[in-house]
Amino acid sequence: MRQPDEQVDLDLVAKYLATRNLVVSRFKHAETQKGKTPDFRVIYGEDLVAYCEVKSPHDPWLDELLDSAQPEVIVGGMRYDPIFNRLSRHMANAAKQFDAVNPQRTAINILAFVNHDDASDFGDIRETVTGYFHTADGRRSASMLELANGRLLEPKRKIDAILWFEANDQRFVGAMVNDAEPTREQLIRNLLKL
Repeated sequence: MRQPDEQVDLDLVAKYLATRNLVVSRFKHAETQKGKTPDFRVIYGEDLVAYCEVKSPHDPWLDELLDSAQPEVIVGGMRYDPIFNRLSRHMANAAKQFDAVNPQRTAINILAFVNHDDASDFGDIRETVTGYFHTADGRRSASMLELANGRLLEPKRKIDAILWFEANDQRFVGAMVNDAEPTREQLIRNLLKL
């Protein structure tokens, strides 16, 4: 299976956080062997202010079919759209990683997606988290409420901010901030300069 280059994605997120005067620090190998950890500790000045996990959504399905296809054979076909399940699975796993090092949420939990899926975009994470499809004119249509208010309800409470990057052009696209606690929300917005 084709995998994105994790180091390139980690570097992209670290560089972005550096523009916010935030320094990242990887967990030592021995720490990662003891249990789940996110990718980074995030430092502002001398203080640990956040943890950051980087996920790299991608869908190698068609590429794998093309790689194994005989010449002049058409491949592909119909299938269920895996995007929302993939994003929600990444969120649930990230929440577990944050819980392992920050169970009391004394620091901010940042989930960064570096998207490698040409069929997915920032609107998909927004739809996954909120349960609504957001139209270009600002209207919302219920689409994923069962997911957003079901199996994602607890994991998304443990994630304070979601950052979305596009891997193909190494670009930050947007952010979502957990607004359940107004004081914490403002702290996150100030820290990330959103």
